[in-house]
Amino acid sequence: MAYLRLYYLDYFLWPMACFGFGELMPILTQQRKMMKNTRNISLVLLGLCFFQCSTDKKETPTDSATVGEITLGVDESFEPLMKAEKTAFEEQYKYAKIKYKFSPENEIIADMLNDKIRGVVVTRDLTAKEKEIFTRKSVTYRSFNIAADGIALLANKSNSDTLLTLADLKDLMVGTSSKYTLVVDKANSSNLKFLVDKLKIASSENLHVVAAGSNLEVINQVKKDPRAIGVVGSNWISDGDNPTSLGFIRSVNVVSVAEAKGMPYTQPFGYNLALKKYPLRREIKYILKEAHQGLGTGFLNYVSGDLGQLIVLKAGLIPLTRPITIRTYQINQ
Repeated sequence: MAYLRLYYLDYFLWPMACFGFGELMPILTQQRKMMKNTRNISLVLLGLCFFQCSTDKKETPTDSATVGEITLGVDESFEPLMKAEKTAFEEQYKYAKIKYKFSPENEIIADMLNDKIRGVVVTRDLTAKEKEIFTRKSVTYRSFNIAADGIALLANKSNSDTLLTLADLKDLMVGTSSKYTLVVDKANSSNLKFLVDKLKIASSENLHVVAAGSNLEVINQVKKDPRAIGVVGSNWISDGDNPTSLGFIRSVNVVSVAEAKGMPYTQPFGYNLALKKYPLRREIKYILKEAHQGLGTGFLNYVSGDLGQLIVLKAGLIPLTRPITIRTYQINQ
C-alpha cells in the first residue's frame, strides 16, 4: 500500500509540477499567507482571552458573608467590645478571619477613603467632604448605629470629689480651672473631639490636656495621680463579667456628670445611657464600603443581630438595633 500511494502521488504531482508550476506557485504562496494570518489572529484572540480571564479573576470577590479575610478599622475606644464581637463571630464561622486596625477614627476613615480597609467602627458620621469623595468615585457606603456608650470621667481612688458639671469640665479643658489635670488617650482621639464638640470649644482655644497614649494608659495614670481626671470610652470599665474591666473600675472612681448645677448627676452605665440621661452619651457607628455581600456585610449582620447585640448588652453598653426592656424596682430598706 505504501508503494502504491507513493506511486499515485508521483503519477499526479509530477505532471502538475512540470506543466502547471507557474500557476500553482502563486496559489500555494497565498495559502501560506492565509495560514500565517490565521495563526496570528488566533494568537491575538488567545492573548485577549487570557487577559480577560486574569482581569475577571482580580475583580471577583474572594470572600463571602461567612468565609474569607477582611480588615476593619476600629476606633480605640471600642477595642474591648469589638474584640468580643470578633471572637464570637470567628468561633461560629471557622473560615472567617476578621483583622482590626485600632487607631483614632480620623485615621481609619482616611484609610477607608483610600481603599486600604473596607469598613470602620467610629463615633461620627462622614463629613460632607468625605461623602463627596465617595460620590466622585461612584462608591456607595452604608452606615448603621450599632450601640451607645458614653465618655467616662475617672478620678483617683483617693479623690472623694466625684461630681462635675459640663461647665466644670469645660473650665478644665480650656485652662480656666487648674483644680485637676485632664488626661486623654491621644490629642487626635474621638474621645477628645467629642468633648470639644459637646462643650462647643472654639478651634482657636488652647486645650489644657495631657495625652497618655491609649485608654489603658489613661487609667494607669489616674491610678497614680490624685489630681488626674481621666477621659476614656465607658466600654473600658462597663463589662462587669470581664476581669480586666472589673479590675479597672475597682482601682478608680467614676465621676458623675450633670448638664448643669441643680440637674441630676449620672454615670455612664446602662440605665442612664438607655434613657439618654447621661450628658456625655454617644453612639457607635459601623460604616461599610462593600459592593458585594462580603465578609464586611456578614460581620455587620452578626454585630447588629441578636447574638451581636447580646454582646453589646453584656459589655455594659446599649444595643441600638434590638429593643430592650427597662424595669424599675423599689427596694424596701
